[in-house]
Amino acid sequence: MSAVSRVFTPGASVSARMRARVSAAADKLGYMPNVLARSLMTQRTHLVGIILANFNNPIYLTVLDHFTRTLQQRGLRTLLLNVSNENDLEAMSRLVLQYSVDGLVVSAGAISPFITEQCVKRAIPLVAFARRPRRGQLNVVCADNVAGGRMAARRLIDAGHRTFGFLGGPASASTSEERGEGFRAEIEEAGLTLNTSAHANDYGYEAGVHAARQMLSSAGCPDAIFCASDITAFGVLDVARHEFGRSVPDDLSVVGFDDVNLAAASSYNLTTISQPVEAMVTETIDILEGQMETWTGAWDTRLMACTCIERGTVRQ
Repeated sequence: MSAVSRVFTPGASVSARMRARVSAAADKLGYMPNVLARSLMTQRTHLVGIILANFNNPIYLTVLDHFTRTLQQRGLRTLLLNVSNENDLEAMSRLVLQYSVDGLVVSAGAISPFITEQCVKRAIPLVAFARRPRRGQLNVVCADNVAGGRMAARRLIDAGHRTFGFLGGPASASTSEERGEGFRAEIEEAGLTLNTSAHANDYGYEAGVHAARQMLSSAGCPDAIFCASDITAFGVLDVARHEFGRSVPDDLSVVGFDDVNLAAASSYNLTTISQPVEAMVTETIDILEGQMETWTGAWDTRLMACTCIERGTVRQ
């Protein structure tokens, strides 16, 4: 029994001859180890719960791809839950804890006191991914959104713009708040003014369309707009070009945030602020593995630098 156990335990010491004999016998019998039964003995499931939302934004598909591949490479498995609205987050968090996950990543809505308390009580490392909640007792891995907003403003100021608009996501979202904060601060430090700003209900395309119609038809219409996501920026570009006849970037410059794959397509060719998603995922899993191995109760915040990706929606 011990030889069989070692063969099916990653990293365990077993001779090549014994491994071949056990594997041959397992194939003949159709035997596969029962991971759930093993977890009852070891008190480790090797499951990492990931709660995501807003799958209409393709950045989350990229995030999920990096998470699943990297966790698999490290011998961990993913338990994914999709939150359709913020009110579901509490219920989904309670559900994922019932699976005795070894770690939890949340990138959706506000993380409640119940979740943080339960994770502390059970020594489950909790990471807020791509957002920075005000609540403590959790780890944070996030892009430096304030610096990213400043970067967008500086690029537009250097292009000679003097009238600015900001289109954020939900006003309650830390990402939207911080990107707008950085954008406004850089503009004001240059002695200029943010002329107009709006917050959409989500980071979706329709939100960008609706906001663009309002901004571009208003009396102090900006000639430069920073959107807190690429998807809303796509809506702004389509409305500006096809409904208002604006030439981009001659009449209007637009900067997005995220650098989703579609941003590089010739139809948009969007200048954007890129989050280092792959590096953020790696940092998150490093935190999880370290705290799964040795629970200290300490909390870590890691802000990752953004970069400006130059394309064709900001004039030179």
